[in-house]
Amino acid sequence: MSRKNRNFVVNLYGAGVQKSFVLLSLSTAVIFVLMGILFASQAGKGLSSQQVGKMTVAMSSGVLLRTMGYEIPYFTAAQKTEENINISSLAFRLITSINPKDPRSFLGNELPGFSLFDTEVLVSGKDLALSELPFESSPPPEALKKDAETATDAQAKAQAEKPMEQEVLSTNGRKVFFIYNTHNRESWVHAVPEARAKNNPDLAMDSKKNITLVSRRLAQSLEKNGIGSSVGTTDFTGRLINRGAPYALSYAESLKAVKAVMAQNRDLDYFIDIHRDSLRRKSTTVTLDGKSYAQIHFVVGMRNKNWEKNQQFALKVHNVVEKKYPGLSKGIFGKKGGNGEYNQSVSPNAILVEVGGVDNTLEECYRTADVLAEAIAEVYWEAEKANAKTQPKRS
Repeated sequence: MSRKNRNFVVNLYGAGVQKSFVLLSLSTAVIFVLMGILFASQAGKGLSSQQVGKMTVAMSSGVLLRTMGYEIPYFTAAQKTEENINISSLAFRLITSINPKDPRSFLGNELPGFSLFDTEVLVSGKDLALSELPFESSPPPEALKKDAETATDAQAKAQAEKPMEQEVLSTNGRKVFFIYNTHNRESWVHAVPEARAKNNPDLAMDSKKNITLVSRRLAQSLEKNGIGSSVGTTDFTGRLINRGAPYALSYAESLKAVKAVMAQNRDLDYFIDIHRDSLRRKSTTVTLDGKSYAQIHFVVGMRNKNWEKNQQFALKVHNVVEKKYPGLSKGIFGKKGGNGEYNQSVSPNAILVEVGGVDNTLEECYRTADVLAEAIAEVYWEAEKANAKTQPKRS
């Protein structure tokens, strides 16, 4: 039985085929046009270090080294142990920006106000817990409208509390540090009768006994280390209350003061905004050599386009503190939410430091201020020697 060959003829000139071809061509053209618009809008911008950081933050150092090792074998040769790369998990994090190990990433884009808690850990201190990340909240109105008893006697006693070593270096009368308090009425539960009676940390606000005392102590300690420092005394919170302005404008108010002192004193190059954290005692206190200290952490405003320079300064101070007093610094946190800039665009040497929490004593905060001044002085004089801007006077 013979098999017959069958011939098929495909008509490429039919109306249906021509219509499909036209639609395919138009779709392709639209895709290329859209891609051209997209790339044109990004032309000249390039990749910033911040963008690269966002892309690589999902990778551990081991995974990142192995990935780079495919092109630069030296990186993998230096590794002692290999870390397995979970491609699916890594791809999931890069695509969705969700980290299964961080519950905040599930909710961050959906809940209003969640940006207040959106804090990036740039440098982690010892045993840092997720619940200890800093966040900003406005105090209740009643806490802003009352005054507590003054602390003149306690302040005078604290100023003479600890003898300092004789200064070796000097800025020769120049004031190079400006220390201020944007939230200047931040106080402590034990210092405000109403807050103490109700055990309510939100009421720990006072116009007299507050975080400004710690700033004064820090300035005194810096002076003892030969560094000329001035302290801002403006009651920013009081100004806002008198104008009926919201507490959220505190940084806008303090920025005016910072710019004013910069215009008056061209020697100023370092700006430190001292705050008090809202966490309770167990999360803000550490015992070293039998003495209790108020823990600190640094906040870097990531809305400042040059925030990485501010982070470098904070990192130097953090490293000195951690070396001499392990566990005293909880690390460096980057924030975009809230104000997100924190007046740090005025100088690469501008930082925000949280000293202790609502339950720490003034004595604990003073101890920490002395340590912080010691660390800052070491960083400052090293920078001065490296930059050869001044020749410190030896006494």
